[in-house]
Amino acid sequence: MSLVYKLIILALIGALAAPFIIKKPDGTPMMTLKQFMPDASKSIDQLKSIGKTETQLYRWQDEKGNWQYSDTPHDSAQGEKFQVQATINSMKTIELPEGFGEPKKKERFDPTDDSGVSLPITTAPLDKVPEMLENIEGIQQKFDARQQQLDAATR
Repeated sequence: MSLVYKLIILALIGALAAPFIIKKPDGTPMMTLKQFMPDASKSIDQLKSIGKTETQLYRWQDEKGNWQYSDTPHDSAQGEKFQVQATINSMKTIELPEGFGEPKKKERFDPTDDSGVSLPITTAPLDKVPEMLENIEGIQQKFDARQQQLDAATR
């Protein structure tokens, strides 16, 4: 075995032993053998007790048709009683305002709507539109000429 492997193994052993050797401020080791290897009999007892506890619960439907669960019976006679075999987490339900979570409808501008509210379809002044169209035609002509030059150069 080479020296490098021996040093690596020595470093691993040192890393595993360090918590047992290094002391806390009060002088006790950071970890004891008892903490490293806890009593297995307690762990086995805890595992056996999982799922053995039974909880008595009640359920009923509220005015909105939502199911409500509680560990105490509800005032109405409609509640059902049932057993739960495991530990559960519960939290109180809250009432949400009407319309919460519903998508909002976006109103679109309708130029044919005769409600008195009118928005301009364009922000350009109408007397400038012919000049703008001429500029667009000039730009298109430049693009066409450039395309012809590119076609001629790649042939």
